[in-house]
Amino acid sequence: MTLVQFFRLINRNINLLLLCSLALACLVFFSTYGLPETYEVRTEIYTGLVSGTSVESVEGYAGDWMRTNNQFDNLINVIKSEQTLGEVGVRLLASHMRLEGPEKKIIGEEAWAYYKELVTTEFRDSVLVVDSQELTVKNINEFREKNYDSYIVSQLFASDVSPYSTSGISKGLRIGRIANSDLVEMTYSWTDAGICQNTLSILNDVFKQKLLTIRIGQTNDVVDYFLDKVEEARLNLVKEEDSLRDFRIRNKIINYEQQTQNIASLQTELEQEYQKELRAQAAAKASVTQLEKKLELNKKVIEFSDELLMKRKRLSDINSKIAELEVYYQDEVRLEQLRNEASKLEAELSNNLSKRNQYSRTKEGVSNKDVLQEWLDATIALDASNAKLKILSNRGSFFKNAYSEFSPLGSQLGRLERAVDVAERKYLELNNSLNTALTKQQSESLSTGGLVVTVPPKFPVEPVKSKRLLLVLVAAITGFIVPFVLIFLVEFLDNTLKSVENAEKKTGMKLLGAFPSLNLRSEYKMVQLDWLVDKSISHLVQNVRYEEHLRGGVSKGSKGFSVLVFSIRDEEGKSFMAHNLAEEMTRLDKRVLLLSSDEKIDSNGEGGYDFIQYDINKNFLIASKLEDLVQDRNVQFSDYDYIFMDFEAVLTEPYPIEVVEKFDMAICVVSSRLSWNKSDKFALEEFSSVLSTKPRLLLNGVDPDHMDSVLGEIKKTRSPLRKLIKTVLTLEFNSKIASKSK
Repeated sequence: MTLVQFFRLINRNINLLLLCSLALACLVFFSTYGLPETYEVRTEIYTGLVSGTSVESVEGYAGDWMRTNNQFDNLINVIKSEQTLGEVGVRLLASHMRLEGPEKKIIGEEAWAYYKELVTTEFRDSVLVVDSQELTVKNINEFREKNYDSYIVSQLFASDVSPYSTSGISKGLRIGRIANSDLVEMTYSWTDAGICQNTLSILNDVFKQKLLTIRIGQTNDVVDYFLDKVEEARLNLVKEEDSLRDFRIRNKIINYEQQTQNIASLQTELEQEYQKELRAQAAAKASVTQLEKKLELNKKVIEFSDELLMKRKRLSDINSKIAELEVYYQDEVRLEQLRNEASKLEAELSNNLSKRNQYSRTKEGVSNKDVLQEWLDATIALDASNAKLKILSNRGSFFKNAYSEFSPLGSQLGRLERAVDVAERKYLELNNSLNTALTKQQSESLSTGGLVVTVPPKFPVEPVKSKRLLLVLVAAITGFIVPFVLIFLVEFLDNTLKSVENAEKKTGMKLLGAFPSLNLRSEYKMVQLDWLVDKSISHLVQNVRYEEHLRGGVSKGSKGFSVLVFSIRDEEGKSFMAHNLAEEMTRLDKRVLLLSSDEKIDSNGEGGYDFIQYDINKNFLIASKLEDLVQDRNVQFSDYDYIFMDFEAVLTEPYPIEVVEKFDMAICVVSSRLSWNKSDKFALEEFSSVLSTKPRLLLNGVDPDHMDSVLGEIKKTRSPLRKLIKTVLTLEFNSKIASKSK
């Protein structure tokens, strides 16, 4: 749609649009007459949500846009919630119940009259506690719950005109954040100045308490959860530590790693000492054997000496004890005693042997005293080595048992220590989460307490200026725009052919011409209809003659140029257009014949063409040429320059196929008021397949606004303003200047 078409649409419906605009403006004007004056109070609250400090962030929050917006949304929704506004209404009512009459700064006379009308003396006495505001509020809430369906409750707490109702307070309340600051602005308007100020003051107190309750309530659940979990983790940690302690006590483990290291070290030392003692035993054994051979003569004397044997046995026992003490107990006092006793026995044995064998000699002639002394020393050394090797062998069994005992204890001890470690880490993490939750709880408490009313609500002295004129203006504009939008939608969704461009596109036929609607609406009263009709017919006749010229004039046969005028449906104006074409041709001194199944249209004797009405019967359908239709009449087709014939609707009526295919030209008359559907398209395709020429489109009943695409600018009686508007919309400045210069 072009700008010209857009403004033409407005122009055609301007009367309706102005009427709707005026009607709606008058309705608003009279409906707003006598409305009470409205007072308005505002307050500003500093929230600290953006730049404020908290326990969690001493330096303030970082610029988290989504987090900040979410917090402001939560704050505003808490203020606007039904619970908050409901409590404000109840507290406002409780404050009014304490009054004995109207007070300007609390409630005016008109509002007091409304209050007295609803709050009866019985109701007031049943809920009012003079010395306690909180008890009065509690009693009012209990009364609301018990008598929720009573008239008093519905009028006080459910009516839009009540200053105590949620809907009434919400209607006059506006809340918003001031730019990108920490400030929130609240504005409340009501018909009473005192109620207006007090409602906003009460709202400031109520919503802060509500916000604190919500925030603390959320964190309380989290804190309680972590308290339970921390205690559970602590008990589990104590249980695991006790299991580890009992395991260490039961298995005598102080430091497992140090103990195993000491056992390994002692075993290595024991092995070295055992090997050393084996060497000493072998040396002593060899010495004893060699010396016994030297003392072979006196051997029996020595062996059968009871005193010597007893002392030797005792010496051997003492050496065993000495070895045991040296390996196991390290008792220095007892060890020194045994060593002294062993030395004493050795001395006694040596002395006895010296006395007994003082004058004896060996086989080699060596003194037995020296040999016996050597033998005694070797024997003592051998006994000592045997005793020590026995003790060291027993000690090796101890280490094997120790290894067998300590090896499985290591894995069990590791599992117990890991269990303690896991329990400890779980306890520490839960304890850390608990500290975080406690910090969050304290932060929420401090941040809610940090809400500061920077601009308290002030008592409004003057009412706000009335917006009545603005409402009337808005109503007038709305009354104009809404009908226009509906008209525009109807025009946009209109599926009729309407314009020649749309008709050509939908039908697929090449345009021959267009004929205007003769029943013009009032919006077309400025159009010169006679000029438009005359130019349309002239344009159609010119195009018919041009078509004849392209075909080489009249055929060499005996008849003139034949033109078939048909339509797809009934009532599209084919007979009327055939009549007008025939009549216009006669004005060009052409001999014209019109064949039609309808009666001749009365033209007040100005027709000038010959007319024959044919009957639609059996002979009509089986006719093979035009002459068959006028057999009973003396008609010579060669006497005419043009022969026009119109058919009934080809969609529903039969026609002679052989006659149709002999026409030189076919004109399809289509009404612009109708839509084009599949049946029309199918009928046209079928009929076109019979024709020997492609049919041309004649669009009938076109609105004058769409005729300019066929005839150019349409003659209208235009005011200078309309001429200027059209010039601006069509951007034809140079053409207008050129026409004036001529």
